[in-house]
Amino acid sequence: QEFEKNYLVSKNPMEAKAAALELIALYHLAKAAEIFAQYITDGVVDGNYQIHQLLDTHFDRVLAVCDHTQMLELEPLTRLLAACSAQMVENSIWTVTRAVNSRVTQFVRILVDRGRGDHSLFDVLPPQRRTLAEKGLLGSSRRAVVVSLPTSSGKTLIAQFRILQALNQFEYERGWVAYLAPTRTLVNQVTRQFRRDFEPLNILVEQVSPALEVDNIEMRLLQGHGKDQEFRVLVTTPEKMDLMLRQGWEEKIGRPLTLVVVDEAHNIQSDRRGLKLELLLATINKECQRAQFLLLTPFIANAREVARWLGGQNSDDVSLALDWQPNDRVISIVQAEKGDPLNQTSFDYTLKLETVHTTRNTLTVDNLLTLPIKKDIARTYSKVTNQSTLAAVAAQSLKERGPVIVMHARPDWVWSLADKLKVNSNNKGTPSEKIKLVQAFLELEFGTNFPLIDLLSYGIGVHHAGLSDDVRSLMEWLFDKSELDYLVATTTIAQGVNFPVTGVVMASHQYPDKNKSIDMPPEDFWNIAGRAGRIGQGSLGVVVLAASTNEHAERLKRFINRQAGDLNSALINMANEAQDYLANLGGIVYRYPEWSSFLQYLAHTYRQMGKPESFIDQVEQVLRGTLGFEKLRFQNPSLANKLLLGIQGYAEYMKGPNQPLKLVDSTGFSLQSINTVLTNKGQIGSSSWNKDTLFSNSDYTLQEMMGVLLKVPELRDNLKDVTGGSLPDGQKLALIIKDWVNGESVSDIAIRYFMNDEGDITKAMTKCGQNLFGKLTQTASWGLGALLSITASDLPEEEFKSLNNLPSKVYYGVNEDSAISLRLLGIPRTAAVKMATEMNEVLDQPLPTIRRQLMDMPEDKWKQTLGEQAGKTYRKVWRVLEGLE
Repeated sequence: QEFEKNYLVSKNPMEAKAAALELIALYHLAKAAEIFAQYITDGVVDGNYQIHQLLDTHFDRVLAVCDHTQMLELEPLTRLLAACSAQMVENSIWTVTRAVNSRVTQFVRILVDRGRGDHSLFDVLPPQRRTLAEKGLLGSSRRAVVVSLPTSSGKTLIAQFRILQALNQFEYERGWVAYLAPTRTLVNQVTRQFRRDFEPLNILVEQVSPALEVDNIEMRLLQGHGKDQEFRVLVTTPEKMDLMLRQGWEEKIGRPLTLVVVDEAHNIQSDRRGLKLELLLATINKECQRAQFLLLTPFIANAREVARWLGGQNSDDVSLALDWQPNDRVISIVQAEKGDPLNQTSFDYTLKLETVHTTRNTLTVDNLLTLPIKKDIARTYSKVTNQSTLAAVAAQSLKERGPVIVMHARPDWVWSLADKLKVNSNNKGTPSEKIKLVQAFLELEFGTNFPLIDLLSYGIGVHHAGLSDDVRSLMEWLFDKSELDYLVATTTIAQGVNFPVTGVVMASHQYPDKNKSIDMPPEDFWNIAGRAGRIGQGSLGVVVLAASTNEHAERLKRFINRQAGDLNSALINMANEAQDYLANLGGIVYRYPEWSSFLQYLAHTYRQMGKPESFIDQVEQVLRGTLGFEKLRFQNPSLANKLLLGIQGYAEYMKGPNQPLKLVDSTGFSLQSINTVLTNKGQIGSSSWNKDTLFSNSDYTLQEMMGVLLKVPELRDNLKDVTGGSLPDGQKLALIIKDWVNGESVSDIAIRYFMNDEGDITKAMTKCGQNLFGKLTQTASWGLGALLSITASDLPEEEFKSLNNLPSKVYYGVNEDSAISLRLLGIPRTAAVKMATEMNEVLDQPLPTIRRQLMDMPEDKWKQTLGEQAGKTYRKVWRVLEGLE
């Protein structure tokens, strides 16, 4: 009051009244700001959870003063502030999630208090508000909801709120949620994020490996009881979930599956994996009473149709057109333009950028833009016309604006593109502590000559299927922490990885497919484009496609202008492709292995229905539970009838005597594949399975087993991709697996089995990595698990259980049962066996207990077990991989 008195006394009496009124108005503005700030941070102001009236009161008094005193500058400002604050309150995370349940409120408090990245989460994006509030997802009783929003719209947060609602809805039954992600990398990433976000709510998040068998460690995890051991969210791949359900794991868990979240749900139309996902959802819909569905996907045109397939009338879709983006973005084509002659044979050049697609018209530039470039990658025009070099020069130019993802089609092309960026101007000098950590880890895992170690010193990371999950996760971590200027990757990086990136440069827009290249689908391209200009990055996102010629540029323009259309079942394309073989479904799997999923679905349904005599008459109703068959009937009735006749013939085949139908559910093989194994297994029987000798070099049983598995249609292609050279196929596969399980380093395996005549260690390591991490470990572990079920099912239960971990040893590359738990918990392979020996007394405990032990283990204990440098490195890397640092 003393200040106001002195202030007013100092005024001319003619001005004092107006000054007093202005002061009142400013005080009301200050109070409005205080109320607004308190609500945004706390969700309540003096017991008021609805603050619109409080704000309006103060803004109205300011406007009354302005009207009385003709304050021409303050009035429009106040009206703008009133409108802005009202909208921000509507967008506030407190408003959107109010009165859902106590769990959601507690989660919001955690998000606001902790924040994400560099700033707290106070409000939601327009798509999130529309989904959660306007569409009522959090208060909804809809069984099936498809959320079809552009990349970067915050679909993961929407999923987290829906998960909390589902857990609350079935709290008494202790229901659980399955989160299905398409890749191992994404499974790991989602698990880390959900574990971090849900841990304060005492919600246990676990993952099971994508390996297509359930080992003893995972059995203990799935059957854990008590609040400290019962998982409530399980993250895995659709293939693993399908096998678990068909093996009766919902019943064994003893708690209901209450929600299935499908990430990247547009994969339903994938030629290779789509039908498996579709039939999994159809099976859950038919057999799991409490299950609800949330499908997350970039924009598709028929979201409502897909939702109705799963939920009938009790379904909904939430879609936003592509015109909403979290940040401004330009998609453009870059070409090299020939310049003045430098000498008799060489020419100078410039890079010209043409905008093709923008998020708003104001960003469109009619003229070609010239990119500022350095000439240390390519000095002349003839050098830059190469596709890979052009992309490297463009990426170096864009790097001045921020980190860049550079993409190429194949791992070997990725290495060569990364090598082009290794020029002096990109050298970062003394590496940071984070870079040094990853370099030390790479030396321990792959040896000192691994090329990625040197590339990191230039701010260049590499990300492709020839690298282990751990290395790819570390690349993502470095990129997320702004330690890298470039991340050179294959297009597989499109699957949902969240990077802070201002630029994407594509040296190729195609996927390698056997002996040819195919354009990536529109939804994959827009998924990649969505990485540029993501929320919170501030600057314009730039996506650049490199064109080596004018004709190439025209093809790229047509490619960019394609849009994602309806989501179609893979069954439609498969039926069209194999229409000449539909009459004989019994033999179709040998020519088209992807039909195995469909045949397994028929066999599983036949068993579930009690093998009825009338199955042939009922099969059409069973097929109506799939998305694909109904669309096929509508689009091509004659083909649908042809398929139906084939199914009826297959049903007769299943009804034959002594058909091993039960093994279809336990192995993930079709009936034909199981009979193929039984026919070719030779002397392999229950006595062949000796866990002490199977992986020893003096035992040849594994070679015989691999020879049998090479005849299985579901495994054949992946296993054959690994083989080659003078050794018999099964022999080479078995030798690689034995070395892998017995702890040989990746570099030694690469030199022994994958080195070509040129002696190129990088090519050998890449090929080895592609096969080990991408094909062999997954396929061989699945095959061995299935072969164990087929040939050793007559063993006593305890003896069979003792062999159950053999496939996991192949998957994780360890030779001790005790090390499997640590591998599942993310301990790198090279450290897992030694750590298991040290921690042997606690490895029979539940996984959450072992994880806590690892988190609390002092660094000295790691050093004592693994050595001074290795212990320090592995401890730090594990904590990074777990999201603890």
